[in-house]
Amino acid sequence: SKGAAKMEDNDQEFLRALHEEKIRTQNERAKLITMKLAFITVLFGVSSVDLQIEIARIFWLIYFVPLVAISYDLYIMSADSRIKRIGVFLGRNPISLAGAAEQEWERFCTSYRDGLAPSANMFFSVIVTLGAAAFIHSQQSWTENSARLYFAVWLVLSLAVIAALWLRHQTLIKNIGDYKPNNDNNTRNV
Repeated sequence: SKGAAKMEDNDQEFLRALHEEKIRTQNERAKLITMKLAFITVLFGVSSVDLQIEIARIFWLIYFVPLVAISYDLYIMSADSRIKRIGVFLGRNPISLAGAAEQEWERFCTSYRDGLAPSANMFFSVIVTLGAAAFIHSQQSWTENSARLYFAVWLVLSLAVIAALWLRHQTLIKNIGDYKPNNDNNTRNV
């Protein structure tokens, strides 16, 4: 019937848009990772270059390193989960009309999930936070106890947020990987 043909045309258009969105988001994720590395490298570089400015006047900027890393992590994790959602949908949902090869590829990817990239991103955030803490510690006079307390709270809170985001992302990716379509609601009446 005409309605069924129109529905399939709409489905094909939707699937093409999903594939394009997946590719666009993969490029976005790669760009965000590059921007994160570049921005933090520049931030550390500014603090180590002699710009005829007293370091004591600008070293407080280093306190923002974890915040910047966490902000980038949020965008990177969002892009990563969007990519995973699209991939799982295209590979598993009967309405996606994915070929057998794509479905098998999705099952393979889910079975052998790459936790290395998200973990590497989290470790980088931890390392730059610890690097920022070491730099701040070396620049502080530590004459006031309140400065020590602020520093300790800042460091613990920064590391806790990074770890919590990583754990949340791991759980989200696992849940996406565990997706099982409801075949009764998604199959077509042919």
